[in-house]
Amino acid sequence: RRHPTPTREMLEPLLRVSAAVGLNLDVSSSKALADSLDLAVGEDPYFNKLIRILATRCMSQAVYFCSGDLSPPEYHHYGLATPLYTHFTSPIRRYADVIVHRLLAASIGISKLPPVFQDRLQLTSISDSMHRNAQMAGRASVELHTLIYFRKRPTDTEARIVKIRSNGFFVFVPKYGIEGPVYLTTRAEKGSGEWYVDEQEQKIKKMDGSISYSILQTVQIHMEVVEPQPNRPKLQLTLI
Repeated sequence: RRHPTPTREMLEPLLRVSAAVGLNLDVSSSKALADSLDLAVGEDPYFNKLIRILATRCMSQAVYFCSGDLSPPEYHHYGLATPLYTHFTSPIRRYADVIVHRLLAASIGISKLPPVFQDRLQLTSISDSMHRNAQMAGRASVELHTLIYFRKRPTDTEARIVKIRSNGFFVFVPKYGIEGPVYLTTRAEKGSGEWYVDEQEQKIKKMDGSISYSILQTVQIHMEVVEPQPNRPKLQLTLI
């Protein structure tokens, strides 16, 4: 299983946020980044968790591969800071574990590989595809049960801004582990010039200077399920 090193371009969103909040992150290696994240402590008890979430989103997905299809330097797993990695039994990757077990057994002469294992490139491709499908199914399940929970429970709570956009921002709601958009303008008003984004400061500001919202800021929001189209409910987050 390999995990490619993120490019400087991929890390740019994280570096912009860290600079805006006065945090110095060393991204020269995975070890340096891990050490920097360990030292990322702020007054907000969720500060470290939020920075780690943002760091994770800069990474590419780890994938299964066949050792004969790549050169050894490409085997590297960035997230685990190890040059060579495979995994054993895990409840969420049962079929991939069986493949690993049988390949390792064959490599030390315990048993022969079944004929189907000759096409290992296809096996890794299928394993990656099934892993992505499982992730999407998990997210869909969370979304469904979130709608069921909040349908009769409109709630006011606090959230943290995790991404600035031209028409608002994305927030993370620590109490429920939910993330979603908060709009400051409607689609019709988008591009009207009432708000503008300061990329360097990671803020969205009103043109008249009366209001601004910054990255990782705590805001109060209202959460409720709305149905703008028949049978298409969604969770709506609005500023209080």
